Amino acid sequence: MQNPLTFLGSTELNNLVPMHDAIDALRHCFAARPTHLDRVHMHAGTSEVLVMPASTSTVAGIKMVGIQLANAQRGLPVIQGAYLLFDGATGTPVAMFDGAALTTLRTPAVSALATNALARPDVTSHGIIGTGPQAAAHAVAIAAVRPAIATVIVAGRNADRAQNVVDHLLKTGFNASIGTYRQAAACDVVSLATRSDVPLIAAADVRPGTHLNLVGAYRLDMREVAGDLVAASVVVVDDLSAARAEAGDLHLAVTDGSWSWQRVAGDLADVATGTVHRNDATEITMFKSVGLAIQDLAIAERAAMLAGLLSAHIPNDVDQDQQ
Repeated sequence: MQNPLTFLGSTELNNLVPMHDAIDALRHCFAARPTHLDRVHMHAGTSEVLVMPASTSTVAGIKMVGIQLANAQRGLPVIQGAYLLFDGATGTPVAMFDGAALTTLRTPAVSALATNALARPDVTSHGIIGTGPQAAAHAVAIAAVRPAIATVIVAGRNADRAQNVVDHLLKTGFNASIGTYRQAAACDVVSLATRSDVPLIAAADVRPGTHLNLVGAYRLDMREVAGDLVAASVVVVDDLSAARAEAGDLHLAVTDGSWSWQRVAGDLADVATGTVHRNDATEITMFKSVGLAIQDLAIAERAAMLAGLLSAHIPNDVDQDQQ
């Protein structure tokens, strides 16, 4: 008789794969230069639904995410979803994950992987623009690779939500405060996680040597930063094909003539293999992520492996890390 499907919620996922391990799982994944499948955008009523499949030689998985902006007024999460993981050796579905929890872990872990390669080693401040689940998660992720960060500034259009993020960060040991968009943009590392369709910051708001993570604006009609900031930056993407299809910040910078796709410096595979890195202390670096299904799969596989749900073996260096 087939074993029942194991459900891994937020608590189980974060206990199995803390942030450092999530970053490591992504580094292993992208160092192998995986192939990517495009995600599918659908609509159900007024909700947007994303379908994100991925596979490797050992596992396959699919995430379905529902996005409904009106849920903020209903007391429901704006983003909800589920992830189903299959063991490649047997074809058996072995685990179901809370899709929102998986996204909340993998997205900042991806930003941290890029930040570790692109941010100056001496950064001490982190500006966060956005007040959703990614805000606090990015504070944790970036601190994992830049532990010298001493201050966090949170900016958002809703003061109450910004204060909630700050209060949470204060309780977890961060020196956090509310600021304006410009104050957040003046930090050494700036992370933006919004669904804005107008630029929130521009080149004049950012200092030389800044590193930026852009993880919102996942459609071509969305943008978080102005074209002149894209043009002033060394731009790295999670995947070039996916960025061309969905990265509004970059697409609109091409449209207004301030930047071109030929200026992309590399992708996450280049980051993971050390091909792309910061070249000097004054350049502005920008990581633009639209989110890839393979990122979810890397984290889900690591969690399922550590939970003893898969038949394959985790990498030897991870075995040692866990001892």
